[in-house]
Amino acid sequence: MTEQFILEFAPLRLKQQGYSKYHLRHRDFIIEAGTTVTIPAYNEMFFIIDEPPGLVVDSGYGMYDSTEDPIPESIHIHRGEIKITNPGAAKRRIKFIQAIIVN
Repeated sequence: MTEQFILEFAPLRLKQQGYSKYHLRHRDFIIEAGTTVTIPAYNEMFFIIDEPPGLVVDSGYGMYDSTEDPIPESIHIHRGEIKITNPGAAKRRIKFIQAIIVN
């Protein structure tokens, strides 16, 4: 998803989920080679920007896989406990738009 698409789509998706109050924030992570980063996002939604190569993102919403042996369908929206894994030999960057839900 492009950043522009996410900025248009996120409000619609949040409204579908019953949320009218939220803050959007840009997040940029460097994932070191052979590591996994865990993000607790239980009151948030993370939208993957573009197509970051060589990473696996797994959450309660599904999995995004851009490694050399990808899964048939990748999910670009994540929530809950999000695990970002870099199985490669070089560090990788992944960017998100984070929607923080306000109750």
